[in-house]
Order: sequence, then C-alpha cells, then structure tokens
Amino acid sequence: MINVTRGQRPTSLDRTEIRGYLEQLADYNLLDEETRKKAAKPDAGAYRNSDVLEAFDRDFYSKCYLTEQKYANSWAMDIEHFKSKAFGQFPELKYDWDNLYPCSHDANLLKPKKDPADGYLDPCDPNDDVEREIVYTLGLGGVAFFDPLDNSNIKAKNTAYLLDKVHNGGDFDSKQKTAEVRLLIAKKAEDVKEAIMAWLDAKGNLQEEIRTSRKIKNLLSRKSDFTMLLRSLDCVRKYVPADFLD
Repeated sequence: MINVTRGQRPTSLDRTEIRGYLEQLADYNLLDEETRKKAAKPDAGAYRNSDVLEAFDRDFYSKCYLTEQKYANSWAMDIEHFKSKAFGQFPELKYDWDNLYPCSHDANLLKPKKDPADGYLDPCDPNDDVEREIVYTLGLGGVAFFDPLDNSNIKAKNTAYLLDKVHNGGDFDSKQKTAEVRLLIAKKAEDVKEAIMAWLDAKGNLQEEIRTSRKIKNLLSRKSDFTMLLRSLDCVRKYVPADFLD
C-alpha cells in the first residue's frame, strides 16, 4: 500500500442527480423506521464512469490500492468504497470522490463490509502515512507480512490485519483465491533480485550500470507492482541507493 495524492474530482460525480440524491437521502433519514422499510432507497445511478476510472489510472497508477497489483487499466478492477456505502453506514459517501478506490475483485470480496472500530489507515489521507506506519516484510513464495510500526495505533493494526487477509487469505478457499497474487509477488521479487545482481556485476561498465540501474528503478517505482513489499527485500535495503527510489 502506497501513499496516494488524489487529483481533480471527476466531473461525472458532480451531476445534478447526485446533488438530488443527497437531498433525498436527508429526507429518507428523517423517516421513522417502519416507514423507511417500505420506502424506496434514494439512488443517483452509476458511479462507475469512464472519467472515474481514468482518474484512478492517473492517481493510483492502475493499481489495486490494497494489494498494489497493477492492471492494464482501472477498467479491470472494482470500485471499492473505503467507508461502506450501505444504508445504515455511510450512504452519503456513495458518490464521494474521496471515498472511491480501485480494488481488485478478489480483494474487494475479502475486505469486510463493515469497518472495524477506529477504521483503517487511508492512503489518501496525508495524516495516515501507510508507507511508514505499516512494516512490510516479504517472505518465501510471495507470502507477505504486515505489522504496525506502533501497536498502540489501532488503525494501523486494523490495516495490517486487512492487508494480511487480502494477500494471504484466511480459510482454505480464500488462501486458494489469493494464491495468484502471491505467485505474482514471488516472480517480481525474483526479477528485482536478478536486476540487483546484474547491476552489481556491471560495476566498471558504465553503459551496463545505467541500463541495469534503470531496470531496478522501474521495478521499485511507485508506479510498478507491489512497491512496498519489493522495497522491503533484504537485497534492496542493503544495496539499492535511496536515490533509486521515487
């Protein structure tokens, strides 16, 4: 999980229908419980629009915000609500740009529909430094480990638990479902190790040093897959200069 700076809100989220939805929602919430059960829930149509997906490509680099798996574009992912849009939770945030995130379908299914007490770290909130407040460790076979830097930070603990679930699964079925992402992580880790070895072997050959250093920078870029897990590799922390990392 990387820190993300959101750009301009997509214009489709400024539709007149959405402003009407918020007004209807306010009226709906004033109804007594029995009347509310019989009333139609307010709705303003789709939030999955092309300009939203294009904004995800721009701001999230076409990556799932939880696993950092990269896709050709954000059309391949679900749109996940950071805070649940369900009635009884945060329906007023259904069309809120700050509450919409690109998420792989499997990770979206594995994320609990109800937030835990104190919630999760928000990678788009400058007060939540997800790159620092979570300690990332990559083990064998693409198995990832996530630990809070500070155990008193409940949001960080909740986030570490969530990241473990979407990367490694919990029960038998979810462990099988998440096996593909672990395989992809393991392959990328091997690519990083090979690139570092080639760069170290290239010392004294300026052209090869430049080529191999470029490959390392690309693999470890924030725009690439699994940035934080790959940067946690021992060989990266030992050999890769800080100015290689964007």
